Amino acid sequence: MQGAREDRVKAVKDRATALLAETENCAYSPFVALAEALGLDVGRDGLNAAIGFAGGLSGMGELCGALSAAIAATSAYLSRGSSGSGKFLERHMNVHMASQEVYRRFVAEFGSPYCRVLNPKLDLVSEQQRRKCTHIVRKAVEIALNVIDEAEGRGSA
Repeated sequence: MQGAREDRVKAVKDRATALLAETENCAYSPFVALAEALGLDVGRDGLNAAIGFAGGLSGMGELCGALSAAIAATSAYLSRGSSGSGKFLERHMNVHMASQEVYRRFVAEFGSPYCRVLNPKLDLVSEQQRRKCTHIVRKAVEIALNVIDEAEGRGSA
């Protein structure tokens, strides 16, 4: 079972890497890869909504696009089936807790959630920075999948 899970995580990370190479967008690529893997019903407009988060909000150096994508996919997936009675916040508390955990793990891994720290020159051209951003995208995907699995009681890789 663990091997199948690791294979799934690797496949999603590989898909995100391929999309990153194609689009050069650190938010779109992990979001699309996660949405496909999780079976999210987001449509083309939903997928395209992630585009502007790349480079820490369109090159502004704010919250890393890969982290934004990981939180968005985690939130979309875990909020399924949370409609019904009760207060909105209470029905979605698991989403908030999981999103916080994605954020905490990302910061623990990289030291900061901010693109301007992870990529001080906001350089998306050099081979060195592309390698770094690829690593960040892959790790953000892994973190999201692990947190989702843990939130659903399936453990992690």
